[in-house]
Amino acid sequence: MEPTPTPAPAARQDRVRDAVRGAAQALWLERGYQTSMDDVARRAGCSKQTVYAHFGSKADLFRCVIEDLLAPITARLEPAGDLRSTLTAFAREHAELLAAPQTQARRRILIAEAPRYPDIAQGLYRGGLAHLIDRLADVLGEAMQRGALREGDADTAAELFLGLCIGVESERHLFGTTRRRTAGERDAWASTAVDAFLRAYAPHSPSSPSRKQS
Repeated sequence: MEPTPTPAPAARQDRVRDAVRGAAQALWLERGYQTSMDDVARRAGCSKQTVYAHFGSKADLFRCVIEDLLAPITARLEPAGDLRSTLTAFAREHAELLAAPQTQARRRILIAEAPRYPDIAQGLYRGGLAHLIDRLADVLGEAMQRGALREGDADTAAELFLGLCIGVESERHLFGTTRRRTAGERDAWASTAVDAFLRAYAPHSPSSPSRKQS
């Protein structure tokens, strides 16, 4: 019988970091941000020194726990190809991300602690949602330039589209009253949101009343 290979140091370090982040998230949901780093270390099964070796401060750990709230869905936002497909892929992935239990857990932590730590909250907003809107505005602005959408303010269009994608489902999640419980229901909403947006921003045809009056 061959001995079990010893995990590589990098893999062990990754597991420790994941354990600390998971412990911090669970404890902050249970007790709030006032939870001590000693408690986080005990829950993670390591020493407090190990926690600080991976995360320089409690604020850094807090940031790491929730900083990936929006990052996973920005990769599909490329200003090229079929616009409907691009927007639909984005809307579906965004809906799945919002529905994930980890996302809701991080949102609850952030909402509860943001008033006490506004610098962290604002930094996360700039690096998360604000960056997402900027990326979306780039895609929509490029589509406007090539005539796939009617001309308008790309930032406004991005915010409107994101609002259509979310609706009030984000708030429903916080209150435990979500309506779109299955992937199929979320996909159907995403398609509806994209259709509504594309109708609202459809390019003016040469024979449209707006062109005749100009």
